[in-house]
Amino acid sequence: MFDQSTGSRDSRLSWSLLLAIALAAIGLARLFSDFLTDIDPTWALCLGDSPLRFLARTTDGSLAGDLNVQYFKVMAIPCGMALIFLVNGGLTGGIAAAERRWASPRFRLTCIVALAAVCALCEVEKATHLLGLPTGLVKGERAWLNHVVHNVGGILSYPLSFLFRYRA
Repeated sequence: MFDQSTGSRDSRLSWSLLLAIALAAIGLARLFSDFLTDIDPTWALCLGDSPLRFLARTTDGSLAGDLNVQYFKVMAIPCGMALIFLVNGGLTGGIAAAERRWASPRFRLTCIVALAAVCALCEVEKATHLLGLPTGLVKGERAWLNHVVHNVGGILSYPLSFLFRYRA
């Protein structure tokens, strides 16, 4: 006979992992496209009007393009947390150890603070070129708002982190 509790437990596990994988993939794609934008700001022209153009840190002058440049950053820390969740589960001593670490609010908050610090450092570099890296603000991007949007993403990351589970 089919045990419904096992089936529902497996589906919850699948949705949690699928959410983490999707967020990590979006975050990595956006990070890679940001690096490309820093190297060649015109690279996204090859994407034309396809929805993939929103993975690039560019604007076409439309409202969606402007939102993409500035407000997509709200996803940076949640996507980073998803990636940390996946790495924590796969590379750090097994699922039992990963579950214990992930259950700790201190561990998750430390990850959020570390990701926020990395985001802040990146934004300071884009605005000031302190380290001399070939990066900068693109059209439609405001430095001070980047920090605000990243912090909102950090705040949203904590409750989101409760959705990530290795087992039901």
